[in-house]
Amino acid sequence: MNKLNKRFRFLAADLAFAAVFTLCAILCVLVYLYQRDAQTHQQSTIQLSIAEHDVAYFSHDIGLLLQNIDESLKTILDTAARKPIQTETLQDALSNVPYLNSISLLDPQGKVIASTAAANIGQTFNITARPVYPQPSGSLLRIGPTYMGNDLADGIPLTDNAKSTPDKGFIPIIHTRQPNLSENTLVATLNLEYLLLRITSFPGISPAARIAVLRADGLRLFDTMPTDAGLLLFERETVERWQKGEINNRKELTTIDARHWIVADRLHSRLPIGVTLAIDRDDLLKETILKIRRNNLTVLLLMVIGMVCVLFGYLFFRHANRHQRERISRIEVQRGLLESSLNACTNAIVITKPDGIIEWSNPAFSALTGYTATEASGKNPGALCKSGKQDKTFYTHMWQTIRSGRIWRGELINRRKDGSLYDELLTIAPALDSEGTIQHFIATKEDLTQQKAAREELEIAHSHLNAVVENFPGSLVMEDLQGRIVLLNQNLFELLGLPGTEEYVLGKPVHPLMAFSSHIAENSQAFLDHVEELRAAGRPSYGEEIHFKDGRWIERDFIPIRLHENLIGFLYIYRDISQRKRHARELWQLATSDPLTGIPNRRAFFESIEHERARLTRYPDEAAVLMIDIDHFKQINDTHGHAAGDAVLCHIVRQVRKLLRGSDTLARLGGEEFAVLLPKANREGALGLAERVRKVLEENPLIYNDVPIHVTASVGVTIMSHTDPNTDKTLSRADHALYEAKRNGRNRVEIS
Repeated sequence: MNKLNKRFRFLAADLAFAAVFTLCAILCVLVYLYQRDAQTHQQSTIQLSIAEHDVAYFSHDIGLLLQNIDESLKTILDTAARKPIQTETLQDALSNVPYLNSISLLDPQGKVIASTAAANIGQTFNITARPVYPQPSGSLLRIGPTYMGNDLADGIPLTDNAKSTPDKGFIPIIHTRQPNLSENTLVATLNLEYLLLRITSFPGISPAARIAVLRADGLRLFDTMPTDAGLLLFERETVERWQKGEINNRKELTTIDARHWIVADRLHSRLPIGVTLAIDRDDLLKETILKIRRNNLTVLLLMVIGMVCVLFGYLFFRHANRHQRERISRIEVQRGLLESSLNACTNAIVITKPDGIIEWSNPAFSALTGYTATEASGKNPGALCKSGKQDKTFYTHMWQTIRSGRIWRGELINRRKDGSLYDELLTIAPALDSEGTIQHFIATKEDLTQQKAAREELEIAHSHLNAVVENFPGSLVMEDLQGRIVLLNQNLFELLGLPGTEEYVLGKPVHPLMAFSSHIAENSQAFLDHVEELRAAGRPSYGEEIHFKDGRWIERDFIPIRLHENLIGFLYIYRDISQRKRHARELWQLATSDPLTGIPNRRAFFESIEHERARLTRYPDEAAVLMIDIDHFKQINDTHGHAAGDAVLCHIVRQVRKLLRGSDTLARLGGEEFAVLLPKANREGALGLAERVRKVLEENPLIYNDVPIHVTASVGVTIMSHTDPNTDKTLSRADHALYEAKRNGRNRVEIS
């Protein structure tokens, strides 16, 4: 009987599921159809609103254009009341309204008596039976019909609405002051090509849109594309509404000749014109409708997939239910086996609820803490064992970790039942159910009290390793406080030239290594003394440069190693910086020498003369400065080329150097100007040298490409003294002497 009831319940559940599944499938199809139609209608409504906005814009824009033309014509007629209208007057008016083809003046019989287009003069234009403003009096405006042609002389009226608007044509705008046409009339021809371009260039206008401008009597002035019979019917119905006084715009979705159209119209409130807009909805929304259908089909497919998944899920769980009882039975057996294993474990194990309340503990927990399983059950581990050695942040981080579903491991100090403290390694693992919800926490506790001493030694070794990794830029050696080698690398042997013997290996004294290194240093005793000073101070030292006897430069870093603020050893790092020193010297040479001649440049010369002034200040003496300038150097460049000019400068340096002492300084100040600093030189010696320089340059021309280039120089001489306030004063005198030499004919020596 129970088995029969069970089968009946399963059958009822299957039928109920099938009914719900079928209902969901029907709802999916209905939702798909409704969503497709709703989205299509929504897009059509949006385009309808856009069409209404566009019609309002075109009506307003064309109205402003016609009113502007009317005001211009009115101004001309007002002027005509005071004096006859000349063609020049019409030309001036036309220049202000470039969208007109021409402006013509007609007599009461319609004959053109003046026009901006010469071909129009003498033509007769019928201006009767034109729509006018609604007002009964005052100046009147008449419009159209549309003409094919360039102007009045060759224009042919287009009065059939079934014909398409020509590519080139005009619309006549007629203005008179009285309705009886008893006086002259102005006719302005509006450029039809301009109007079409103005409308079709409006941003956002669909190429499928047809825009037509009609007169109030139904005559179409122009449109943007050919029409068909259905749209002509729509235009006639629209004109009939306008003539009945329905001037407010209309917008709607309509079907004409089995095609869906978005149509809108507006009659201008003050002018006898109206605008209609018709857009082929199917063509306009073709891409949008396809996209909507694709999206809805995707949604429908996802619904079908979801329902299929639900069906398979139901069948799966229906099948799985058969084995549930057997699985529960096996779980009970496994649970008993697991509990026996946990009781036999030597590490303390505690199982708590999600709020931290103890549900179960093993005998090892009682042995570790002193609390029996009965005493611990229902209590919080923190209330039993908390020692106060960990702050609130510690426990906050622990709870955040385990409540997020992650395993937490850490060391802490706890208190036993008798009040004694012990170190504990705690691991807490969340126990999750099938839905990922935390059901319990399983904590494993290991007594670390006896392991602390061993861990301290491991931390010291770890600190040594960190120091090597973090501060390793080259060769290194590490020693402990007893002076034994803790670590060194192969680069040290290569850098210092150490022999690979056992006296320089780990555990051996570091002193022989330092003694060997000192022998290859330029100052052996200073090397060893400084090492002892660094050890005694216990402070780091970086960038110490040591010059070796073989010419190399070695940079040394000294780094004390500490553990918990306690000094445990020292680390020495050595780097070969010989190449860097050479680069520095080369950079200094580039910065202080002239790249063409190789002699000191302006900067180096000013440093030399400044040093000489400092020497004269301390030891009163004399020195001299020569300023040398090549005569007519520009002419040499112009005649022989700049390469020859460079060769002349190098030739001068070679000739002058032959006459100088080792203590003298020759420098190029720039261009063709040189200077010579003569330490310990008096007036006679300086003048004698200057004359020899002038003479050797005059007598030794440069042979360049087998052509002799004769060079002369003007030399200015001045004597430095310890009484000079600064070097500028000295150089100013030398420049003045050079100027005098130039002024007095060049190729001479002057002193100041």
